[in-house]
Amino acid sequence: MATVRANALIGPNLKFVKDVRIQIDDEGTITDISNEDKPTKYILPSPYLLIPGFINAHTHVGDAFLKDQTFGLSLEESVGPKGMKHRTLQSVSLEDKIESIKNSLEILVNNGFTSFFDFREEELEGVKMLDQVLEQFPLRAIILGRTSKLEILHEIFNEADGLGIADVFSIDQNLVEEVRSLKAKSPDKIVAMHVSESEDVISKTYSTYGKRDIEMACDYSIFDFLIHATYANENDFFLLKKNNINIVCCPISNLYHSLKFPPISTILKKKILLGLGTDNVLCCNPDPFRLMAFTLYNARSDNQHITPKDILKALTVNPGLMIKMKIGQIAIGYSGDLIGINLENQNLKFSKDVYSAITMRANPSDIGFQMYKGKVIKWEGQK
Repeated sequence: MATVRANALIGPNLKFVKDVRIQIDDEGTITDISNEDKPTKYILPSPYLLIPGFINAHTHVGDAFLKDQTFGLSLEESVGPKGMKHRTLQSVSLEDKIESIKNSLEILVNNGFTSFFDFREEELEGVKMLDQVLEQFPLRAIILGRTSKLEILHEIFNEADGLGIADVFSIDQNLVEEVRSLKAKSPDKIVAMHVSESEDVISKTYSTYGKRDIEMACDYSIFDFLIHATYANENDFFLLKKNNINIVCCPISNLYHSLKFPPISTILKKKILLGLGTDNVLCCNPDPFRLMAFTLYNARSDNQHITPKDILKALTVNPGLMIKMKIGQIAIGYSGDLIGINLENQNLKFSKDVYSAITMRANPSDIGFQMYKGKVIKWEGQK
């Protein structure tokens, strides 16, 4: 059993509570939160603030070996089916692929992520590769295997945590029916897909199928959440809300590929659950602090009203709710994944709002305490 005492952001609304004692059992689950004065193993100094471990709701951790090599290319040239990423994946060595994944996972841990949702390339081999490398890291992966082949769908679905479908061009009605059948037998499995990332994608979808891709995704009734929705329109949002499908936005990736800033304020106004992801490691490091600040500043420039707490929830509370797992909150019954931010550090000192401080001023060096499933992986105060 582990116990921690500090100021903390508690529950689904990240409520600031002073001097709470958090108890975590040997399985890594939070069993008690109180203000009682009991013996505590880890007593954090008063400037520290405990928050839930960050959840990166969309990654491609296997393409770190291509960092910065696609800058200036279009989305299609960079990560399209015939783009640099997929061409290179066919020729790069197994050792380089493994080192690429390791590099990404090291960055995730060091930057405060305790969970991530990964679209895993290279079918079953890719799923197994990430699963094996993951054993070396204090990280929870939701591995979404990728295939458009009906003959290996079952194997990937069973081996992974679900499916991460590239786009509507990667599926057909037979595959959809099979996924629906598999999901009925295993409702905890997650199914997600990229949609409306660019205007070209929407035009191609409409010319091919006579519908927008979000409308098609809603018709299929197999998706837990969709990635991007950068060019979604009013009817798309109506359908997403009606079908209870959530959205993960990737603002840095969008602007890296010369696309527009996603309609985050509209997603929030429609009460669609919002997650945030860093997307391809080739275009940006998986850094939650950079992602939060980037999102807030660009939202202001785009005349979108988003609060710092909205954005912090999109990297903690909301992704856990999306996949119906007990992660992303400091609450009884949830995993003991905790991050301790030292608010007395130079760049945070004098800030009067903890949500603004964390989302717009903090960086990974401000993490002085880190815990995954109740096990400490970083504690600057430890003797």
